[in-house]
Amino acid sequence: MTDIQRKNCIGALEKTAGVMAIVFVFAIALVFFVPLAASFFPQLAGVKQTVSLFAKQLSSGERFLHSLKITLFTLKIALGSTLVAFCVGFPAAFFTARRSFWGRKFLLGLSTVPLSIPVLIAALGYVSIFGLSGFFNSLSTNIFGSELKIYKILYSQWGIMIAQGFYNFPLVMSIVGNAWQNLPEDEEYAARILGANPVKLFFSVTLPKLIPSLASSIIPVFLFCFFSFMMVLLFSAPGTSTLEVEIYQAVKNTLDLKTASSLAVLETTTAFAIVILYSVVTGSRFKQEGEMQNYNKEQPSLCNGSFETTGTKIIEAVCFGILILLIFIFFILPLLGIVFSGFTFRVNGELVPGINQYKTLFLSSKFWKSLGTTICISTLTGLLCTVFSFTLASLVRLYSFNKFFHLVSLLPMAVSSIVMGWGITLVFGRSSWIVLVLVQTALFWPLGYRQIQAQLDTLETSVVNASKILSNGNMDVALRIFLPYCSRSLFSCFAFCFAFSAGDTSFPLILSIPDFSTLSLYTYRLAGSYRFQTSCASGTILAIICYTVFSLSQIRSVR
Repeated sequence: MTDIQRKNCIGALEKTAGVMAIVFVFAIALVFFVPLAASFFPQLAGVKQTVSLFAKQLSSGERFLHSLKITLFTLKIALGSTLVAFCVGFPAAFFTARRSFWGRKFLLGLSTVPLSIPVLIAALGYVSIFGLSGFFNSLSTNIFGSELKIYKILYSQWGIMIAQGFYNFPLVMSIVGNAWQNLPEDEEYAARILGANPVKLFFSVTLPKLIPSLASSIIPVFLFCFFSFMMVLLFSAPGTSTLEVEIYQAVKNTLDLKTASSLAVLETTTAFAIVILYSVVTGSRFKQEGEMQNYNKEQPSLCNGSFETTGTKIIEAVCFGILILLIFIFFILPLLGIVFSGFTFRVNGELVPGINQYKTLFLSSKFWKSLGTTICISTLTGLLCTVFSFTLASLVRLYSFNKFFHLVSLLPMAVSSIVMGWGITLVFGRSSWIVLVLVQTALFWPLGYRQIQAQLDTLETSVVNASKILSNGNMDVALRIFLPYCSRSLFSCFAFCFAFSAGDTSFPLILSIPDFSTLSLYTYRLAGSYRFQTSCASGTILAIICYTVFSLSQIRSVR
């Protein structure tokens, strides 16, 4: 084969790959929009009839009050959880950004937990520590002869807000701390020299510059809590429910498709308005997020900051101690509780250490089948999300569609897994693992897309223009220039989507695929059948898999 023939062959393969990637993008877009529309218009009703039905349901006094009650409760839980995440994450951001102390890198490392540890695993951790037979109640019974009854707090709206808030606080700490670390200190020094006290300095100089990063962290956390399903399903008190759980109950238990459709429209419209706000706030700083990674800057040690008096040093030490204690009790301890519970089993009603739970798992064919299914489904989802994200990011970089696709990349954030899964069942009827992979890809791809686009945005425009001139076409530029350049972010994209797919319980639950189980669904069923210690062992294995894949991607990214 001559050089010309080889080049023509390579060019044909590149064009074929490009066409297939673009077709794949449109296919995933259809998988997203068609089921979403179907969930709004059940039984393929026309737009006019559906709008009329929605208006009629809202005009009904009892139904309207019920929907309003559920919506307000959902917003209350989401706002409360976000407030907890902010109250813990913001001071943690200050200490990690502006102070040097032992364990700082470990605290920063916690930012990977919400991204790599599934929500179900965190929920099991809270049960193991604060539940009826949890660590604190068992300890109190052994010492004082009576229970602390902390489980009553856990199974309430306060328990949901505390669990969700502490689970998501590392996101606030990471994003805000990253921005805080990169703020120039010249203005602060000048203000302090001129006599500004710490309070005035913070509210007049520091806080205004941190508002964009606060919005970038708080709004996604709010949306995560707004769409919360597993925490609410496990911890909500009788008679209380959120939109997400109510839609699931209407679809799976009562088969009330009209109510489910109305609630889906209400939930998605509310979330979409929040996403629009998020897009407006973060649009101007979208490119900068991928570049602000500077946690290695030298900082003063704890209680030794510039201009600190004895009083402020004492206050700082006390606040730091309280913060670390709260993080240990409500975040680290539940994660350790999962591991501990997995290595215990009951003998005559008493918990004793041992590996019986793992023996039970390893001897179960259902466990191995669920494990294999999880690895296959998550790997396929991660790969498809990476291909989709890279293709879309390349198109955006080549044709400068930044503003439009910035909003498009946020649309899946406004749709819940329950609504999307229900729409899939309406469109496809009998579900399969292929449908599961496609719908997870349609909803999870933005998790890695922003990393890839942020990486491509750092590529100078002159390099892109020169590549267009010297290459055979845009597909050649994407494969020969973009692909090697953003290889680090591709690994991170795969890891994010792999972890979310592996930990997802909502889609497998709502799709109800015959003779099918993932490890997260298997763990959930174990917990539902009162085999808590075995479910913790299964959850520990799932957490190790997700965290290992995530950690390996981070190592590859650093290289």
